[in-house]
Amino acid sequence: MEAGVKVLLYGRLSDAIGREIDVGAVDTVAEVRRRLATDYPAVSAALRRSRSFVRDQLVADDFVPQADDVIEFLPPVSGG
Repeated sequence: MEAGVKVLLYGRLSDAIGREIDVGAVDTVAEVRRRLATDYPAVSAALRRSRSFVRDQLVADDFVPQADDVIEFLPPVSGG
């Protein structure tokens, strides 16, 4: 079985989608973001504003993940 890219989600994204999912082969972080926004429209705005990390590094949407990478999406937080 071929390894795929995993996604870890936090905060409201984790509540809506789950903590960890396997998205299989993807071309870019933007593709993952689009797929999730399509499958989970209730959190699409939070996905658009979330920061993405791979290997503890902040990455842009054009980043190309490798087969065993883990993409972490951190949604914006608000506090008081």
